[in-house]
Amino acid sequence: MPQDRFGYPLTTTSAEAAAIYVEALDRLFALHEEVVPAIDRAIDLDPDFALAHSVRARGLAMMGEAAEARASALRGHQLSAHATPRERRHTHIAALVAEGRGAEALPLVEEHASDYPRDAMPLSYALGVYGLLGFGGFRDFPQRQCHLLAQVAPEWDDDWWFLASYGWALVEVGEWKSGTAMLDRALELKPDNANAVHGRAHAYYECGDAGAGEAFLRQSLPSFARSHPLHGHLSWHLALFALQRGDADEAVSIYRDAIGPAASQALPMFTLIDSASFLWRSLMQGAVHRAEASELSAYIARHQPAAGLPFVNAHLAMACAVLGDNGAAVTLREQVEERLTDGRQASGDVVLRVCEAITGVLEDPTRAASILERAQMDLARLGGSNAQRDVFLDTLAYAHLQAGDDDAARSTTATRAESRAQHLDEGWLGRLSPA
Repeated sequence: MPQDRFGYPLTTTSAEAAAIYVEALDRLFALHEEVVPAIDRAIDLDPDFALAHSVRARGLAMMGEAAEARASALRGHQLSAHATPRERRHTHIAALVAEGRGAEALPLVEEHASDYPRDAMPLSYALGVYGLLGFGGFRDFPQRQCHLLAQVAPEWDDDWWFLASYGWALVEVGEWKSGTAMLDRALELKPDNANAVHGRAHAYYECGDAGAGEAFLRQSLPSFARSHPLHGHLSWHLALFALQRGDADEAVSIYRDAIGPAASQALPMFTLIDSASFLWRSLMQGAVHRAEASELSAYIARHQPAAGLPFVNAHLAMACAVLGDNGAAVTLREQVEERLTDGRQASGDVVLRVCEAITGVLEDPTRAASILERAQMDLARLGGSNAQRDVFLDTLAYAHLQAGDDDAARSTTATRAESRAQHLDEGWLGRLSPA
């Protein structure tokens, strides 16, 4: 029986299909394009190859083809009835995730990791800031992610996928030196791994080296086509570094070229989040981009006309604030409250508090600051990375400044400056003044 590259048997009648599966899974983990055409060749060779259908589902989900992804994942699970116990649970997890049943999938992932610590794809569903842990509503999800990876680490050798995953996870909990070493090794082993490039950008951000981060991304970005799933988001990191250096003109130039709706080829959720975050950060630094805000408003109307995931909702609030659209802000808060009542916001009510604060910061900054002060301990429940969630602490500092309380603003950012890197605060805070 053929094996995958992690040492587990594959139930397939075709050795060639197994080899194509191994290659396609690596393409998926490195965020290469053309995953689905590659895995389709394996399915043509063996239509009953259960795990190939699971990889196809993941590739389709990466392309935003949710309905077809669900069908492929279900087919994989059905076909696994005559496969090994590992493959049956592997495909079950994939099917649950494709159906949006993450709360049911996560305990199975943790159990599976204990039994099969090198079975990478089920493990990968829990990882990253948008994974089952990141969007699971956990206040300590970064620590949970590190704990899960630490448990399986003894079973992994010098593997580029694992090093990239664990390295970024360590960066997110403040262990950026050891995390950076892992990410650098992952890139040495596989330089075209977009996930490792992304994690390395976060490491530059966390250690406070915006100049080196910019240089790294300018060298790396040309390797990824504009259609690449991470091209727009890596460009967002590049623009964030420019903002940190105080170069607002360069930052908005990057936004117009690669991040905003007119340029981005990423999935709508990613484009919305990166665009709203950038425009809100820019506004807090004193730059109002009205044409870009109107463009984002039209994009939201087409792709996200109602509230959705908590992290998305927080960014919809930023878009409302940038636009100054009080009617849309009221509607958003009502929809979020309805979803909370129905139990459809894993984050709990922190999402509603954040939406209220962001959309109200210009009208009543003192109240907004009070809301955000109380929300700080729960912000990780929204998901996202440190770099992404920093916008909420920036908003708190901005609210204090708008209220005329510079001392409170500086006190707000003091902990971050001491525990992480001063560049996250000193540059922009010194330039802001109340409107």
